[in-house]
Amino acid sequence: MTAVRRLVDQIHPEVFAQFPGYCWGKVICWDVDNRRGLEEATLLLRDVEARVRQDESLADVVAHPKIAAWRQAFSQFGARPSKYQASVEALVRRARRGDALPPINAMVAVYNALSLRFLVPVGGDDLDLVSGGLHLRVATGDEPFKPLGAEEDDPPEAGEIIYADDAKVLCRRWSWRGGEPSKISPATTNAVLNVHGLAPATLDEVTRATETLATLVRQVCGGGSTWYVLDENCPLVQTEVPVRS
Repeated sequence: MTAVRRLVDQIHPEVFAQFPGYCWGKVICWDVDNRRGLEEATLLLRDVEARVRQDESLADVVAHPKIAAWRQAFSQFGARPSKYQASVEALVRRARRGDALPPINAMVAVYNALSLRFLVPVGGDDLDLVSGGLHLRVATGDEPFKPLGAEEDDPPEAGEIIYADDAKVLCRRWSWRGGEPSKISPATTNAVLNVHGLAPATLDEVTRATETLATLVRQVCGGGSTWYVLDENCPLVQTEVPVRS
């Protein structure tokens, strides 16, 4: 059965006050089959891993401008980059040392490949496990959050940037670690994916990455998708998408 889901995405003003120029790519996917396409998605991931290993600009990972931007952002809201790494830095480090990243499932493999290709953090959640609107905002410190693979809550620290719905935190420290309750699994049929852009990543780059991600998910997992980008000129988007229930 297909229904219409109304989504509201918002970047709150305090984010732009600290990080002007930030932009947020969103991909909404529906009626996907995340049990198919794992082989194709894994090949995409292996190909981009090989390119990362050969990219001399990544010889010193922390010095790369796109990685350095996230380390600076984490420092700015009080998260030590030596302890907490943006997801893209963690992926690049693993690829550079020769690790084959686990594909987990087709959609996760696709968005990790996209993250490595464009060197921006990318993540996602099962849309059916998300409550209400989606917000990028500053944490108050009392929001519930259960990290991936954990059984106990680990609430955010006041002042850190979080990605949250109306009931819980979906990702702590902006792009550090996603939550267990809304994780994408092989059973996921509707999903919301995020592409995060801090300068020197440009709006054009984030737009290309977001459109590419929407296309790749359709190619690998089927279904439909739509995409859009939020920034300081467009900090709130309301959209309606068909979702299979």
